[in-house]
Amino acid sequence: MNRERSLSGYLRTLAQTLSLELGQSIEALGLTPAQGMFLHRIWYCQEELGQGVCAKDLEQFFNIRHSTVSGILQRMEAAGFLTFSVAEADRRRKEIRLTQKARDAHEQTVKHIHESDAHLTAGMTEAERQEFRRLLKLASQSMGVCGCTPFPKTEKEE
Repeated sequence: MNRERSLSGYLRTLAQTLSLELGQSIEALGLTPAQGMFLHRIWYCQEELGQGVCAKDLEQFFNIRHSTVSGILQRMEAAGFLTFSVAEADRRRKEIRLTQKARDAHEQTVKHIHESDAHLTAGMTEAERQEFRRLLKLASQSMGVCGCTPFPKTEKEE
């Protein structure tokens, strides 16, 4: 029997380590991992897509209850990461606005992710880095996972 560790074992260990490090980095900024995901989704919609974001959008995207979204957003507002304003298109809706503190936290998180990528591939040549990325994409596709965008597009974005 082959005693070499399985690929899934290596990937699981890497994913757990990277997730733990990112979680610690996010928590050092005063965010929980769930708040970090919300922050990134709000940033992505506003900055990349040029769209406003309301609580309902987050409920639908993450497929979670209103009470959960509301609680996370209230804690983020209390911590100074976001504010609410009346949406111009529909005055019944409150749009979420990121504060400068949130933008700085997002920038720090992206910086941490880039540093993790560099650390992960530190022993590789540039050609090996490119091949590693290509193979990870291929493996993701084989497993039915799209790694092409930070978030899959919703009907509203198409």
